[in-house]
Amino acid sequence: MPPSFPFGGMENPCLTFVTPCLLAGDRSLADVIIHEISHSWFGNLVTNANWGEFWLNEGFTMYAQRRISTILFGAAYTCLEAATGRALLRQHMDITGEENPLNKLRVKIEPGVDPDDTYNETPYEKGFCFVSYLAHLVGDQDQFDNFLKAYVHEFKFQSILADDFLDFYLEYFPELKKKRVDIIPGFEFDRWLNTPGWPPYLPDLSPGDSLMKPAEELAQLWAAEELDMKAIEAVAISPWKTYQLVYFLDKILQKSPLPPGNVKKLGETYPNISNAQNAELRLRWGQIVLKNDHQEDFWKVKEFLQDQGKQKYTLPLYHAMMGGSEVAQTLAKETFASTASQLHSNVVNYVRQIVAPKGS
Repeated sequence: MPPSFPFGGMENPCLTFVTPCLLAGDRSLADVIIHEISHSWFGNLVTNANWGEFWLNEGFTMYAQRRISTILFGAAYTCLEAATGRALLRQHMDITGEENPLNKLRVKIEPGVDPDDTYNETPYEKGFCFVSYLAHLVGDQDQFDNFLKAYVHEFKFQSILADDFLDFYLEYFPELKKKRVDIIPGFEFDRWLNTPGWPPYLPDLSPGDSLMKPAEELAQLWAAEELDMKAIEAVAISPWKTYQLVYFLDKILQKSPLPPGNVKKLGETYPNISNAQNAELRLRWGQIVLKNDHQEDFWKVKEFLQDQGKQKYTLPLYHAMMGGSEVAQTLAKETFASTASQLHSNVVNYVRQIVAPKGS
């Protein structure tokens, strides 16, 4: 699709649309392709009956994506990728507030509300956590995989509600129904569906520690008041996978703003990051640049926003600019003015709400 395509992918049956941002040159973003193919079963063959139950599409598809990824690339890589997804959910809830009603799995969409306006990370990542919790209750991966096959067979070519799925789950696993797992205090199915906020259960990502711990330790070195360049340079990041670099940058972003001068030195030390063409790295570098008001790299933010119009990349950068210095806010308004004509209409509307909110 053209660079203005607002989504990573769209699972049109037998004709998936994807953003050109996926063409990173190293196949590092192939998980999006796995995701869209997984929609053939979750979302297309079995569909949510209304847009308030969108998690039935995306939560299951994220689960299927990561099951496939585990088989193809191993548990460590998949847990690393899942950790970056969890970080996106954290960023989203920090911006919107955990108690925002859009941070429920079952969203009440009032008459006249465009479902596109409710789109966010929650149905993806919180939905993934709920499906993972249900697998955790079963306790046997093969049994849960077989259940998912039975679920798709039972409801194929139908549009369903969460209650339909959960009733089937409890009938399929009568021993769990007998234990009343649907009302375990703190993990009630009703709470999962109808209470906003952080997921009650988080899947264990410790199999990814071999990839995550080095990134966490390196990020800690870069957050120091006085940089220990000998220790930093002793860590070779050239063999790191793209998602390991993404995870590292997420940790840098969480620790930002860094002490003065650290971001400049970070960019000089890792030009493969600060000058990357991979969209996931460009997004994170842009966020770090903005949160640290590293103005000499502001042009890279503008260039990235001129190169593509993916909603998941575009909106966080505008949020970061408008939450930053006066120079960053001016950059946001100037960039939007020069790029609005090339963006999808939905993205234009969302960015306009960020740079010029009503009542401001």
